[in-house]
Amino acid sequence: MAAGLGRIIESCLLLQYFINALSREDDGADAHPNCRLFLAESTIPNAGLGIFTGIDLQEGDAVAEPDIIVPFEDPAWHQGDDMDFWFLWNEYSWQSSEVGMNYDIEDGMALVIGTGCMPNCNFALINAEEGSVRAQDLISHNFCYPCFFAQAGFEFDAIFANLLIMQPDYDHAGLHRSEDVGTTGFTGYHNQKMLTTRAIPAGGEIFASYGKEWFEYRFNQVGAVPFTEHYSRVDKFLKKFKKISLKYQKSDNSDFTRDLWDVVMAERYRGTRNGNALPLSFEDMQSAQAIGAAETRLPYSMRTTEWLHENGRCMDNIRPGKSTIQQAGRGAFASRSIAQGGLVAPGPILHIANRTSLNLYGVGEDGSRNLTEHVGMQLILNYCFGHKKSTVILCPYTSPSAYINHNSDSPNAKIVWAKDSTPNHNPHWLDEDVQFLKTTAKIGLSIDFIATRDIQPGEEVFIDYGPEWEVAWDAHVKEWSPPDGSDEYSPASMLQEPLRTVTEQISEPYPDNIVFYCYYDYEPGMPEGSWVWQDEWVDLQICSCEVVSCEKVGQDADEKPVYSYTMAMLTEGEIEDGTIQFEDSIPSGENHILTNVPRWAIEVRDKLYSKDEFLQNSFRHEMMMLDDIFPDTWKNL
Repeated sequence: MAAGLGRIIESCLLLQYFINALSREDDGADAHPNCRLFLAESTIPNAGLGIFTGIDLQEGDAVAEPDIIVPFEDPAWHQGDDMDFWFLWNEYSWQSSEVGMNYDIEDGMALVIGTGCMPNCNFALINAEEGSVRAQDLISHNFCYPCFFAQAGFEFDAIFANLLIMQPDYDHAGLHRSEDVGTTGFTGYHNQKMLTTRAIPAGGEIFASYGKEWFEYRFNQVGAVPFTEHYSRVDKFLKKFKKISLKYQKSDNSDFTRDLWDVVMAERYRGTRNGNALPLSFEDMQSAQAIGAAETRLPYSMRTTEWLHENGRCMDNIRPGKSTIQQAGRGAFASRSIAQGGLVAPGPILHIANRTSLNLYGVGEDGSRNLTEHVGMQLILNYCFGHKKSTVILCPYTSPSAYINHNSDSPNAKIVWAKDSTPNHNPHWLDEDVQFLKTTAKIGLSIDFIATRDIQPGEEVFIDYGPEWEVAWDAHVKEWSPPDGSDEYSPASMLQEPLRTVTEQISEPYPDNIVFYCYYDYEPGMPEGSWVWQDEWVDLQICSCEVVSCEKVGQDADEKPVYSYTMAMLTEGEIEDGTIQFEDSIPSGENHILTNVPRWAIEVRDKLYSKDEFLQNSFRHEMMMLDDIFPDTWKNL
């Protein structure tokens, strides 16, 4: 019982700091006239760029403005062994399952543009993690956690927390495919926030966990990076070290402990993770006796705010909001006054040597990739820069610079190459050829978005995407027509409770793009029957299902009804195209029923590739760099 209560309390605390951050009022005004977030050289040697807070952050604070997530469709199928893509983008992407995108594409990746792909990892000082819980679902219950979940008829625990964390919002800012040509031109996955998991003082570097597997896979590149458990092992070692030093300390050798520590450091086995977790100095070792080895690394992760203002680039001069341009969706707005010539946003670059790496191909008669049928481009192209005479594509990966829209009549910003002194910007790359970019598997270029006139707080920021882009957009608008069935389309995220039963759907059907999934792990030979839902089943694989019945079981804190469902698993003859399927399907004619299923345990999703990002006839075009700043050595067309 105590363990169960502890698990509930732990889950409550975990979610509470997410709720605190996401429920704060934001009227668009910036309470901090000075920069709050900086891009600068990391405190980790050879780690490149890092991000630093310019203000004190408390646990649960948002690190930065929310990110967007751009889906990358089935790269293993479309790109195959094309190393133009794999060698660099793969280092800065997430698995689609980490943001719930695995229901939308079969084998894709999630490109998180912004803080989601920018922090470095220091296991001693992990202080942030992605946490886009759906605030409206949680705040509405005022979060009396045990009370509410008891009313709903199930136990709340860390399993439920895992369902909520790292789920972005999804919408297209009021646009709809039935009437808005701009709907397919930008990603609907947004509001992905990185939140602090502990207090971070001003000047502290932001660290997020990459997971141990990331470092194990790259051991030859990054070496023996210590994990959390290695710092714990060092703490145990230091306790033994203290006993030994006290036991053999003599009054005529007051430096014995220091001498003994010097021996340890000389034999520290730097090629091991344990050795690299040892305190870095004698004084740190002494401090570690009280605060732990990991915490002794904190001073080494700090920059002074004066240093950041002098050497860093501000990342929060702009913030996202609904664009003033009708078909643009979201835009970037000034958080504070930006003087002419001032920095709007930094833009470190992920480069692609050959734009064909973003091609989407049709399916041949044998089901394989048909290289002669080019059916489109990856959506990420719309967030990148290029040149009409080059195959090179340059993709900034900071947010909210990804929100900056096009205005050729009155732009108030432009892009320039970053100053030669900018960390992780190698100006000599601009003199190299395309083959150099293709074989250089690291980031080494950066642009700056610069104000071309004074920009006032709250004003939307625009750049000129170039005449080629504008011609392509105008042609797309002229030729565009709504896709078939678009009038009936509604994304799964818009469905309201209670969910309709199969009987109710006869007269009031859901759109064809909607599919229901339940957690049910069928194995061949498994007997049919009816089972009462158990919360731990959320770890099982999903199975297509339908609503048989719905029962009101209580109310939440806002007196809104709470429902419980009876769900029937679909058999192999009932599963529709476009749904996730596994090798072992339930045989036709069998009945597999789940009763007392809470709403949170039912995944209501769009069918595979049915969202706006994956439609045919979508607008795809890179932003164009001016001829006078695009290197001549890259003009290979």
